[in-house]
Amino acid sequence: MKDIEFTVESNIFLTKSVLELKLVASEQLPEIRCGQFLHLKVGGEFLLRRPFCIYKFDSHSVTLIVAVVGGGTRRIAEFKAGDKVKAVLPIGNGFTLGNEHRKILLLGGGVGCAPLVTVPLTYPDREYISYIGFANSEAVMFEKDFGAFGKTVLCTDDGSAGRKGYVTDVLREDVEKIKPDVILTCGNTPMLKAAARLSAETKIPAYMSGETRMGCGVGACLVCACAVKQKNGEIVNKRACVDGPVFSLEEIIL
Repeated sequence: MKDIEFTVESNIFLTKSVLELKLVASEQLPEIRCGQFLHLKVGGEFLLRRPFCIYKFDSHSVTLIVAVVGGGTRRIAEFKAGDKVKAVLPIGNGFTLGNEHRKILLLGGGVGCAPLVTVPLTYPDREYISYIGFANSEAVMFEKDFGAFGKTVLCTDDGSAGRKGYVTDVLREDVEKIKPDVILTCGNTPMLKAAARLSAETKIPAYMSGETRMGCGVGACLVCACAVKQKNGEIVNKRACVDGPVFSLEEIIL
């Protein structure tokens, strides 16, 4: 985990409220694995850094997906090519696949699809099937990214693109045919709860990357504490920033 200076290469809107921000470093970056995130220094009156999942990466760059929802992210929307910014990375424990996980089902909702794009970068030798869901056709993103490494099923709540319905409901119709070894997912809490029910019913192990609010990003402030059920049934609080952000859907209490 290291604080690194980046130069903004590009900052573009994918939709009306979602940015794709590419940052380039002059030095080689530390090793990054799928599901990890970074803590970006926003600057100005914003003292706390902002955590963002890593959407794409290589040895000298990272690309982030930023939902513009508040003052800090509105400031990020003003970043221009050539601006200098600092970020600490990589942070957290990401997705880990075992040798038994050969057929991987990626389940994403909205901007929660972004961290799943990095999984094939870390594990290129697996079979991938992706189910990605959005509210409507105007909100659709990442379809080409997922299509580049396997079959992709696009869903929209209103049916304006792809199959109609919540992405977890569409997956439920297909999951017995697919028979994945594991489900990796990221999205809002209702989607994660639905994925947890599906995992419990089908006995397919599932792991989620959370969207928990964070403060320090290094485990000191406890803002991102979440309840996790141990194998002995005991409920403990863990920190999403250092113990996660990836947790088993069987263990996390949503």
